[in-house]
Amino acid sequence: MRKESLEEAQGYFTTTVALVTSQKGSDINVMSAEWSLRVSLEPFLMSVFVGYERATYDKISDSGEFGLSYCSDEQAHLAHIAGNFSFREHDKFKLADFRTFQSRHIRPPLIDGAISNFECEVIDEFKVGDHAAFIGKVRAAYFDEARKPLVFHNGKFWKSGARIPKGS
Repeated sequence: MRKESLEEAQGYFTTTVALVTSQKGSDINVMSAEWSLRVSLEPFLMSVFVGYERATYDKISDSGEFGLSYCSDEQAHLAHIAGNFSFREHDKFKLADFRTFQSRHIRPPLIDGAISNFECEVIDEFKVGDHAAFIGKVRAAYFDEARKPLVFHNGKFWKSGARIPKGS
């Protein structure tokens, strides 16, 4: 049955989950974000939306770069830690086994075991409501075709189901 509610309807988006890595000096942070996506094919551009009060905002704004690692369905625990603990109060890398690998074009590392990873150089930033939109030019991209995506829906993590054939 259809219901009307601006607040409750926001939970009915279904998205993938990215682990956003950022670095300022020697401080490295990881934040989970469901608000990230590809915005252009040529040039290859990705975006991530970050609240102004987040430590990630300062790191990306100051450094001009960020990493996006899209979680596999085996990384729900990492997404939970990255999204529910503050960098200012916790070393998230000590709270969970965030295995990383070194990026080639940006300073922050990328998260190993993800379905895909992108090294992004910020080319634009603008205000979108209560968040900053960072647009990043993809400098390098990696993927693992054997992994399946972690899905976020209605405040919970899910695995994707079987492929639906065309015409069904």
